Amino acid sequence: MYHLSLAPLVGAVMLCAGQAAAQDLSGCEKFAWPLARERAWFAAPSKQSVASGTSLDKVPIAAVTVTLEPASRAKFALPPERAASADKYGGSVSLSAPDRPGLYQVTASEDAWIDVVQDGRFVKSVGSTGQRDCPGLRKSLRFDLRQAPFVIQVSGVASETITLAVGSPE
Repeated sequence: MYHLSLAPLVGAVMLCAGQAAAQDLSGCEKFAWPLARERAWFAAPSKQSVASGTSLDKVPIAAVTVTLEPASRAKFALPPERAASADKYGGSVSLSAPDRPGLYQVTASEDAWIDVVQDGRFVKSVGSTGQRDCPGLRKSLRFDLRQAPFVIQVSGVASETITLAVGSPE
């Protein structure tokens, strides 16, 4: 009669299950706040596309793809707070006043420096989250905006386009 201990086998199975569960965690679920809405907006096939420098008459309830300019030609309301290398892209989108003052998040598909300008001054972010392992979604910043027009500026982008979304936190 053989006497086998099941403890090593149970331990091995639990270790494998734990590793599988860890691998199932997508980088998209690791952001500091929920971004499922923005992920859905970014995945939508019919996103609006605009050129850098465009003014939108309202804050869109969807993602917008912005065609950027080479860093040397990009125009901004204020020089970006972080200088970008010459081989990168940048640009801006002007938006009308949000419906109400309060917390808004700006979410980007690509690695970028994001500035928000309102009333001719930078609005300091009050929170940020980012993940490098979430395909199509890189970072999100939160800003406390007044009920006044504002500009979103992006710089240091590696590609000629970036997808952006603006919205109140979920």
